[in-house]
Amino acid sequence: MTPLLQGRILDVVKGSVATATLFLAFFFLPVIGMFPGVFAPAPGVFYALKNGRKTGIALVAATSALLAAVADPAAVVIYLLQAGVMSLALPEFLIRLKGGARSVVYTVAINLVLILAAAAFYGFATDTDLHAKVAQGVEASIAQTATFYEKAGVKGDDLKALQESMHQAGALIVTIYPALVTVALGVMASLNLWLLSRIASRVRLPVYLGEFRNYRNPEPLVWLLIAAGFSMLVPYDLVHLASLNLLIVICALYAVQGLAVIGHFFRKYTVPKFIRIIGCLLLIFQPFMLLAVAVLGIFDLWGDFRSPNKRENL
Repeated sequence: MTPLLQGRILDVVKGSVATATLFLAFFFLPVIGMFPGVFAPAPGVFYALKNGRKTGIALVAATSALLAAVADPAAVVIYLLQAGVMSLALPEFLIRLKGGARSVVYTVAINLVLILAAAAFYGFATDTDLHAKVAQGVEASIAQTATFYEKAGVKGDDLKALQESMHQAGALIVTIYPALVTVALGVMASLNLWLLSRIASRVRLPVYLGEFRNYRNPEPLVWLLIAAGFSMLVPYDLVHLASLNLLIVICALYAVQGLAVIGHFFRKYTVPKFIRIIGCLLLIFQPFMLLAVAVLGIFDLWGDFRSPNKRENL
């Protein structure tokens, strides 16, 4: 066995253990484990870029075998659909020099197609109404949360008001969960790309990501935004739901462009790091600010807030 092969086998072992650890934290610790779980694809992406796609495939296979040994089959399926696909698709597009933004978009598209295919197969094989199952899961989560607050001492009108607000939120989630899944996958891929950029600068990993502050959506996307907005006026539930979910996804894309505009000016005027952190915290704890950022991204199409000679497609 050559030293090169030994090194790659060692990388597969290290990567699969790291991936399984991150994913199991997400699988068994639903709240606390969400943050490490988001980065479950990172080891696979890194070693696939370092050693090639065969190493990436071997790492995903080894992780699946490891999860099958320590958890149930459902964990393996969730890993493959959530992190396994991303571990293989993201480095593949980066290797092909598609840049950071396109790699994320293509990866999320492939991930969604496979999730839909798996859901359709499961629904057909078990004769299950998946939409009803999602609604039941949301209702069960609401009931568990209400029970928790009741045991914590919340009673009377306060408990009733809390339950009503949770049921309203639950109804909204059942309505827009396709968009939520799409946006969540996009955020997950973007965070892994961000982590990769930090690692690549330190280990000199040859990967082209592009500059985030130069990101802009294709100009025709605004017409899809307008069409989705007007389609919500159509008095058919299916058209309304599809338009609403599409509108949310497009607004998320324009929020990314708005963040790129803000990042451009942060860099241009050398804004102190602590102010940038405060801005990030505001976006996290005041989600409605993302709507303002999305509007900024939309108006960047006409306002061209960044200098034209600095445009650069990712």
